[in-house]
Amino acid sequence: MEQDTQLQLFRNLGNGAWTILKDSKYGDGISFGIYCALGDPGRRSKFLADPGWDLRVTAGAPGFSQGGGETTYHRDWSDDGVEPLVLQREFHGAREDYVEIQQEFRLFHNLAVDRQTGNLIKPHDDGTEEVAVKFDGKQVLVRTRLIKQYMAARQMDLHLYIDSVVYGSNGDAMPEEWVIETDDTRLELHTPKRVPFDKPFSRLLGKKILPPGPIETSGVWPFEAPEEYPEFIIGEDEHGRPVRFTCDPDQLADYFGKNSEAPHYLTPVHFRKEVLQKYYDRPELYSVSDGGVRCAALWSCRIDNDHADRVIVFLGDLGRDLPASERDYWRGFMITPDAKISETNFRRSFLGQFTDPKSVDLIFKRRYDDVNKAWSNLYGWPLFRTPEGPDKHLFSRLRLPLNDSQAEFESSIRVLTQLLVDALNEKQIDSLLSNKEPNERGISKLGRVFAQEEHLREIDVTVLRSLQEVRSKVTAHRKGSDYEKVLDKNFGDRRGREAIETLMQDLLDWLSEVLESLPDSDRPS
Repeated sequence: MEQDTQLQLFRNLGNGAWTILKDSKYGDGISFGIYCALGDPGRRSKFLADPGWDLRVTAGAPGFSQGGGETTYHRDWSDDGVEPLVLQREFHGAREDYVEIQQEFRLFHNLAVDRQTGNLIKPHDDGTEEVAVKFDGKQVLVRTRLIKQYMAARQMDLHLYIDSVVYGSNGDAMPEEWVIETDDTRLELHTPKRVPFDKPFSRLLGKKILPPGPIETSGVWPFEAPEEYPEFIIGEDEHGRPVRFTCDPDQLADYFGKNSEAPHYLTPVHFRKEVLQKYYDRPELYSVSDGGVRCAALWSCRIDNDHADRVIVFLGDLGRDLPASERDYWRGFMITPDAKISETNFRRSFLGQFTDPKSVDLIFKRRYDDVNKAWSNLYGWPLFRTPEGPDKHLFSRLRLPLNDSQAEFESSIRVLTQLLVDALNEKQIDSLLSNKEPNERGISKLGRVFAQEEHLREIDVTVLRSLQEVRSKVTAHRKGSDYEKVLDKNFGDRRGREAIETLMQDLLDWLSEVLESLPDSDRPS
């Protein structure tokens, strides 16, 4: 009949990363429950006057009351300064019961529902997420930090209740009864004078109050945590040591005399190309374009990505446009500036000119779209089908390798093949052919279309066959001497990023040839 485990659990609520708001257990010699509510701090003494719970677990529904000849509608049945936070929904066997969290708490933190688990998710402004509320069997847990922010905003206490009955066996010694009364706790342990069915038990009943912090700790406007602006490498001193400066835009110089002794807002900061890996790997959330990186509609930052080995961002843009967590991430990829910004970025940022990029992957994306539009204008359907389902973000992943690793090389081959070979619109290509060849695949079909269309007759599909051949070896589980022979045949002694750049340039030239062969009126403007 020991209650030590339940007592210790209850005393620790509110101290860890997670706080139990509701829990229950029945069987194995125990009947146990934890529940919660929000309470008016002005009525603490009344709430602690007895150990009993201040509301039922099914409280919170709207309804009517009658008194004095009048009928009054109540939005909820909050009793005397006590407000439900967790609502038990019951349907009495007609459908499965479930638990909800108070709507105001959900809206305060803009929580979303995870459709797979039912948990509540807290999205952050930088695009990351965390689980805010977990529904684990009969247990409901909340991220302690989030509930304390909500308490601070509303300046309300969190009431935590416990009711634990532990059964013993006939002849077990009965524990001593006790009462704990403090400024924030009321707990009582009772044992019955008369034991029914010769089954002794003890009952731990009580409550404790977690007071709210100052309203300034609510963490929402106008009480957000102060912005932190880390330092980034902007150059080297005379001894070759890196020179760093804050990215806080308010501390940087501009063209109007502000902070004249400080580095300029447009000071270039250099990063390894791998800084973009994170964004390419999650195209459903992030997008990397010619001159920019974006996270949905949450944030965007201008970048100079028209370089082979680096990404350059202006110091002030790092502070103005990136969320704090992203600045910390980018700091891990800093390198000492030892090159100029690209001509593309210079023309755009300082001359205000519309300028096409020079990096082959950025040009390739535009040319691929141009060919598809021009082909659609002529034939009524695109040459390359738009990827769908799991591949719908495939186009966003198209890029030159960020490094010379085998993984980057193979990924580039797969993406190029999926976009240029697998995506060939075979069904519509068939419609242009007067006769069918048995077991003919997409590249061969396209080659026959080119041969019969007068304006495309000079174009062959050799580069697509080379791409397909390399892909067949790349996807093999074991790569032996044949693999190297195929690479030698198609790339010579080039490997890694250099090989992909050469291949992509060949494919770009092929797309350009197709585009130039289409009638002028069918080319996109």
